[in-house]
Amino acid sequence: MDKKSLIAIILIGLLWGGYFIIFKPEQPKKKAEAIKTETKKQEPAEKAGTAPAPVSIVTYNAGGAEKQVTVQTKKLDVTLSTRGAAVSACRYKERNVDLTVRNNPFGARGTLDFALHFDDDEFLNSGGLEQALWNYRGEGNTVTFSSDVRINNSPVRIEKTYTFPEDGLGFTIEYRIINRGGSAVVFKNGEIIVSPGDLLGPELDYSNTYNRLMSIYSLNGSFKKADKKGGGFLGCGSSSGGETLKKESGKIDWAGIMSRYFLVIMIPEGSAGKGVVFDNRKQAGFRTGMYVEAAPIAPGKEFRKTFKVYLGEKDKKALAATDKSIIDAADINKLIEPIRKFVIWCLLSINKLVGNLGWALVIFSLLSKAVFMPLTIKSTESMKKMQQLTPKLNELKVKYKDKPDQMQKEMMKLYRENKVNPMGGCFPLLLQMPFFFALYSALIDSIDLWRAPFILWMKDLSMPDTVLTISGFDLNILPIIMTASTFLQQKLTTVDTGGQQKVMMMMMPLVFIFIFWSMPSGLVLYWALQNIFQIAHQLFINYRSKGKEAA
Repeated sequence: MDKKSLIAIILIGLLWGGYFIIFKPEQPKKKAEAIKTETKKQEPAEKAGTAPAPVSIVTYNAGGAEKQVTVQTKKLDVTLSTRGAAVSACRYKERNVDLTVRNNPFGARGTLDFALHFDDDEFLNSGGLEQALWNYRGEGNTVTFSSDVRINNSPVRIEKTYTFPEDGLGFTIEYRIINRGGSAVVFKNGEIIVSPGDLLGPELDYSNTYNRLMSIYSLNGSFKKADKKGGGFLGCGSSSGGETLKKESGKIDWAGIMSRYFLVIMIPEGSAGKGVVFDNRKQAGFRTGMYVEAAPIAPGKEFRKTFKVYLGEKDKKALAATDKSIIDAADINKLIEPIRKFVIWCLLSINKLVGNLGWALVIFSLLSKAVFMPLTIKSTESMKKMQQLTPKLNELKVKYKDKPDQMQKEMMKLYRENKVNPMGGCFPLLLQMPFFFALYSALIDSIDLWRAPFILWMKDLSMPDTVLTISGFDLNILPIIMTASTFLQQKLTTVDTGGQQKVMMMMMPLVFIFIFWSMPSGLVLYWALQNIFQIAHQLFINYRSKGKEAA
């Protein structure tokens, strides 16, 4: 393998893994203390007297203990609680997965409370509405909660109505704020904040990069996402210098939370939101809110706002069935989407025959190796031609070391005379990269491959194959096998010319082991199998060549 091809391959690997190594989001590994729910405002960063007055909310609990209301549709089993008028449990029937997560390391409530908030500090600290007991009445798949409160000393009734259709994953939530006092109710900055919740299931090992939760939203027609380490949000001057809150202003068509496999999205009807806000504290949930305009409410009048909600998989068909505006929330690269669908279809089809997705991946790897074999042979032949030209290339480098332009002309002339493409060794690999990215996307985001076991220690192909953890370090076996097979493959398919090329040959497997260490075991298994099949193929070629020489 020539130096340029090696450098190109290493660069491909570095580009591929750079994001996951450099921008890996921090996730807590131990349970944080629960965040206290209170309406007390944090001390403002501004000088006293210059900041707007905080919103004062006084709630009056409904009588009796907390009560649960259950609603069943074809897709969801929903449990609603009078505590905060929230979705306290939601079983997604098709996968038998609970989309609420009470036991979590973030100190989050874990309910989907679809809460109303009246200023940023109350959004951060959770007002009394999330802890109060609400009254309720229900009829069929429609449940209405109500709570009497005082906002800035004005008596107000707040109603929250859930309506679940029998089919589909979309439902609606209507908010009503009724002024029952004698003076107008004025909201801070003429807006309120609506939030779906602070966490979304299923319950996973959130310390793993691929299980991270993110805030998602549509800003001025463009899909955006952000996590606690960065993303599309702009830092906002909150009480901790922009670290606790992140905000962004603009036309917000929808906002919500994305887990690895599921989405909860709120879509305002009638008019769009005017901004988004995100709880950016490390030891807190992933509460994402949408600012909506709220004009003053005259005595006896009301504020009314309806939202369509999607709660389900990251599946484009299901998203489109709820609202076409949220299709981009599936977060699938459009360039590789057709290949990704083909990969998933192949794996699931083979799985029907063998009954194990791990063995389906082995068979699929073998079939794909056969498909790409002509490219591999062409790549090997190109590298051998380059190796044969190495002595002549070195002579040109010595002869024209002080004339780099002339050196390049002579080298290109040598390539043309010998019909060699200097990039021929890595070009076939580049052609396979979209296919490889599609497999990566399938293993990362497809719930069909979630928890798919193989054999021995490989219990979940969507996660690293960790066999044990020592002092916080996860020991994974497949990346070691992959690295060893990569090194052996290079020894068989390249000529040792020493010097820089030898160093680069040793570096490439080491680069790959860092890139692949925390990747899903299914992807590492696929790469290792490709290496093993290539080694077997090369051994066969070498054996046949020796037979011809002996004859």
